[in-house]
Amino acid sequence: MNPLDGKNIYFMGFMATGKSRIGFELASLLNWKFYDSDAIIEKKAGKSIRRIFQQDGELFFRKLESDVVYELSQRTNCVIALGGGAVVNPENWRKISNSGITICLTASKELIFKRIYSRSDRPLMIHESSDELMEKIEKKLEERSKYYLRAAFIFENSESTKPRELARNIYEKLVKYP
Repeated sequence: MNPLDGKNIYFMGFMATGKSRIGFELASLLNWKFYDSDAIIEKKAGKSIRRIFQQDGELFFRKLESDVVYELSQRTNCVIALGGGAVVNPENWRKISNSGITICLTASKELIFKRIYSRSDRPLMIHESSDELMEKIEKKLEERSKYYLRAAFIFENSESTKPRELARNIYEKLVKYP
């Protein structure tokens, strides 16, 4: 019997830390369903997260996010990649922590910068210059780090990390988890 049966596994952490990629790999190892909360939000809204922020605002996005967190928390045996700010909301955190195991993925601010610098789909990271982007990353990391530290497990995803290997390492820790 799988000791994780009946639970969910939630990947949390800052944007561009690999939550979706590693979460998908772990779901594959467990033979569980994988969900990306941001992808579900986009599907429900019929538009990209960036467009939601532009047209409807962050508060509307956070409401959709809370609805999706609630829906996913009602399931079991799922691996779920959460948006970077999902765990800041106390009600979301309650739903997440009551229905599963939390894993925070971290990465250096330099690697996060490298991964998002040329992307325009991160609404909280729109920038005019590389210095401005680094300042935004540092500010958001500082604001959110206390929430990320509440995770049951914290794993670093470095530039040399191989997703399948990290997922295997996470799996080995999880099966020993009480």
